[in-house]
This record gives sequence, C-alpha cells and structure tokens, in this order.
Amino acid sequence: MMKPNVILTTSSLVTIFLVTFHLADDIARQMEPGNLSNLVVVVLVVTLWLYGTLMLPGRRSGYVIMILG
Repeated sequence: MMKPNVILTTSSLVTIFLVTFHLADDIARQMEPGNLSNLVVVVLVVTLWLYGTLMLPGRRSGYVIMILG
C-alpha cells in the first residue's frame, strides 16, 4: 500500500506537468498572450509549486503550497 505522502507528491507533480502543458497550449492557440511578463509569473508559480512539492513534503508549509496550487 502506498503512503499518503507519496500519492500526494505524485499527483501534485502530474498536476504541475498537465497545467504547464495546458498553459503552453493556450499560448500556442493565442488564447493567452505569450509575453515576457506572463512567462515570468508562470515560472515563479511553477517554481514555488515544485519547491513545496519536492522540498517540503510532510510539512505544513508544503501542504499549504500544494493545496493552493
């Protein structure tokens, strides 16, 4: 049986992966502007989300970051 932390980390990583591709598809289809400010915001959010998922597993701050993501 898998541990709950492993399931949460795996599902969070899959979600990050799918959200990144969804946003890239929106930019490719010109539904979202592909400007530099949009890119900076996306990189910061994904970096924070990955940090909470991979570096803070099992901690309250990691859970908060994953839930907000």
